[in-house]
Amino acid sequence: MNNDINNQETIDLLQLFVIAKQNLLLFITICFVCVAGAFCVTKFFIKEEFTAEAKMIIVQKKDTTTSQQNVTYSDLQLSQKLADTYNEIIMSEAISDTVINNLDLDTKYNITNDNFSKIVTVSSANNTEVMNIKVVTNDPELSADIANEIVRVFEKKIYDIMQIENVTSLSDAKVPTKKSGPSTTKNCALGLVMGVVICGAIAVIILLTDTKVKSEEDVKKIFDSSKIHIIGNIPELSIKEEDYD
Repeated sequence: MNNDINNQETIDLLQLFVIAKQNLLLFITICFVCVAGAFCVTKFFIKEEFTAEAKMIIVQKKDTTTSQQNVTYSDLQLSQKLADTYNEIIMSEAISDTVINNLDLDTKYNITNDNFSKIVTVSSANNTEVMNIKVVTNDPELSADIANEIVRVFEKKIYDIMQIENVTSLSDAKVPTKKSGPSTTKNCALGLVMGVVICGAIAVIILLTDTKVKSEEDVKKIFDSSKIHIIGNIPELSIKEEDYD
């Protein structure tokens, strides 16, 4: 029984291969159109995105008279545990409101508190006290300006919120020179995959809707093989021109 099923699957796969070979030009055209469509959509319809990143280090010290060079290991451990808290503070309206007002983002770029979180990402480097602020917009200079402004506002407000003074900018956000998205290569690859899927679906439809009887096996599929006997097969003949001479 299993052998019959395996043979049936092999025959079906062979038939799909034959269909693909017979319609090779059509399938190549479909894949080309899908890739070209993905390329055009990426190039002309999706806006380019630019990512700017700023970094700062936060160390909570109660003794404000101690210099930052004498930060202890316990201070660093405490800062690591507070990483999630810093993330929430940076993304809070206490910070975003000031950043939006300082850069006039709401009137110039239609950036409000509702969509601020969509362009800003905050994370800690390997759960350390180093905070990474990434900003993604369609303007490279704007991305850098927002990231740097977030750091400046946070440095001023964090003391009022948590009495933390040891906030140091490790690196200012630079204006990105290359886009971070969308990826033309990735989208074209997705277009190719879509083309292959469409071609596969067409091949399956052709196979399922083809009712022509081409072989003895096709007859056995349609009728009960125990009640029908094959008298014989008509062989395929290759006729050459010299046969008519």
